[in-house]
Amino acid sequence: MRRILCAALLAALCLGLLPGAGERAPDLAFTAAYAVDADLDPAARTMTYTETATVTNTGTDSAEELYFHIYANMFKHLYKVADGDVAVTAVTDGAGRALEYARSQEGVLYRVALAEPLPPGGTAEVTLSCRVDIPDLERKYGVSPDGDVHLPSFAAQLAVYDEDGWDTDPLPEEGDGRYAAVADYDLTVRAPAAYTLACNGTQTAAGTQDGVTTWRFQAEKRRDLVLIACENYVCLERTVGDTAVLGYFNETVSNVTPEQMDEVMDNAAFALAYFNSFLPEYPYDTLVVTNAALGSNFAVNMEYPGLITVYFDGQGAQTGTYHETAHQWFYGLVGNDENTQPWLDEAFATFATGLCLEAAGVPDVDGTYWDIYAISDQAMRGQKIDVGPDEAEVYEFLIYDRGCMFLKHLMEAVGREEFLSILADYCQTHMYGIADTEDFLAALAAGTDADVSALLAEYIG
Repeated sequence: MRRILCAALLAALCLGLLPGAGERAPDLAFTAAYAVDADLDPAARTMTYTETATVTNTGTDSAEELYFHIYANMFKHLYKVADGDVAVTAVTDGAGRALEYARSQEGVLYRVALAEPLPPGGTAEVTLSCRVDIPDLERKYGVSPDGDVHLPSFAAQLAVYDEDGWDTDPLPEEGDGRYAAVADYDLTVRAPAAYTLACNGTQTAAGTQDGVTTWRFQAEKRRDLVLIACENYVCLERTVGDTAVLGYFNETVSNVTPEQMDEVMDNAAFALAYFNSFLPEYPYDTLVVTNAALGSNFAVNMEYPGLITVYFDGQGAQTGTYHETAHQWFYGLVGNDENTQPWLDEAFATFATGLCLEAAGVPDVDGTYWDIYAISDQAMRGQKIDVGPDEAEVYEFLIYDRGCMFLKHLMEAVGREEFLSILADYCQTHMYGIADTEDFLAALAAGTDADVSALLAEYIG
């Protein structure tokens, strides 16, 4: 649940911006689908696109406005990038009428006023015209010195409307900052024919004419959309059940060798098969694996629903691949608010990575993995893990490390097989939804009679 300062709440009430005493908040709920039509020009470092959001009101009250997040703009805000803005230049509705809109939080949040109320059961089309000025790579976003073009979270996403209303809270300085419902994306991109494109959806068409290739990707039930382009990709493939694991690796990067490409592909295939063995089966027909773009000083492993980026650094590439693959379940399939309870994806992915390392037969996992997190766990004793990034004294040590050990201690108290069954039930119950700490604790209570009260008191606020 998001926290609102009492003074701000009182001011909003005085201004009539929130329901007063005796008034109920609007009952609103939404589903959304997106069609994106884009032109990518890596040489000019620009992408222009139109995005049509088809929004259905599944609540019982009418909506007069909609809020959208463009999470790509958080990179400019958080990392103080000089360029790289995704700018909305116009907003229209399905009838072609111009809609009033307001930009805030340096472009992370847009408010769109509808021309007429969206009634219960009604559907509205909102088209955003956008221009992306692509900066030098900063962590996850931009053009790397090796020529990779990484565009994560560039598309507008309807903000979540939950029990607190629209999610309009500013992003914290730490963490990934995302909070999104699943949606269907249909992406068409035109790019120079020399480039290969990768996306977290399934490629359904590609054709080339006059030096321009038109790519089409469809990504169903995803929380995010990411597009990556490169002139020097080596493409590899593995098969796990009904899923094609597709590798896109920039062969010009100094630390990427053919042997390492094969190793990362094998690690991704192993992790996917392992997690399939006890969690609900991975539902997408592709999982894209690509090397993380290398910036001026470091690269970042990262997860998106249907796509992971991995930095090639020897043993860490194995750990990173397992961790980001685990995120396909924890955040990708079972969502959470990363601004208030990030432990629900990061701790779970870190814990699942340890299990995967054990299953792979990595020597001395206790000494090289679990013990490292146990040290952080002890150092953070007394601190709760179900907090937001701004409340974490040391974000990574608390959310990743201490959260991971909480889950390991639970598994030891409950029993391995029983605990893995609890995780499976939790994932199945909240598949494609958004879970919170109470949801996990409910799954835990339903799945075991073991007394874990002391652990809950130690780790959960």
